[in-house]
This record gives sequence, structure tokens and C-alpha cells, in this order.
Amino acid sequence: MRSLIVDMPDGKTRPTIKPEERLLLAVVESAYWDLQSPDPVRRRTARYYFLDEADQHTFSFMSICQHFSWSSASIRNQLR
Repeated sequence: MRSLIVDMPDGKTRPTIKPEERLLLAVVESAYWDLQSPDPVRRRTARYYFLDEADQHTFSFMSICQHFSWSSASIRNQLR
């Protein structure tokens, strides 16, 4: 997975991302890399993060998906 924060490879730049949105993206990216970890506790925690349906916490997967208008189901399918 490429970083979600860097510019696009074709030289185009993404729309301006606010600092707080960069933080949200970094949380999801960190959880993604934790899925690849050799540490079973990190993998289990990351798996729970992506599968949890709760959206009360600002940094929950569901809240971040809602903020960016992402399909959580689509992302989960790609992670399997």
C-alpha cells in the first residue's frame, strides 16, 4: 500500500488535505501496516479496528470512512 498522504504518481497533486485529515489518514495507514506485522497481537488489534462497526470515536475506522465518504465494505473486501 502506498502512502495515502503523498502526491499521486502521475505528477498531479491531491486536493489540499487539512492537518487533521492527514492524522486520520495516518491512523488508517498505521492499522493497515499492523495487519502485515509478524506480531500476532498487532495483527489482531488491526483486524478488530477494521471490522469494528462503532463510530463514536473520532479515530474509529467507521468515523474515518464517513469523514472521507469511503465505503467501509469495499475497503474491508480489498483487505481480505
